[in-house]
Amino acid sequence: DLLKNIKIIVALGKIAFDGCLTFYKQNYNFNNKEYLFIHGAKYELPDKKILISCYHPSPRNVNTKRINIYKMLSLFNSVKKMI
Repeated sequence: DLLKNIKIIVALGKIAFDGCLTFYKQNYNFNNKEYLFIHGAKYELPDKKILISCYHPSPRNVNTKRINIYKMLSLFNSVKKMI
């Protein structure tokens, strides 16, 4: 509720992604069955904000090569272009 001027939410990890969806389910008439946590997926939320899912840059995800600096830079560069 405090972030009224933002346009894009980047959820770093599934916990953040699920937390964001929980907020919208509790505060809006919202069904999130079509919202899947996939790195780089973009979804429009009920208040027209964009939710982007991103793998968390934890050591586990880096060491297993699920995420790396190039994937992170690519994602944030695409977000920057959307602003």
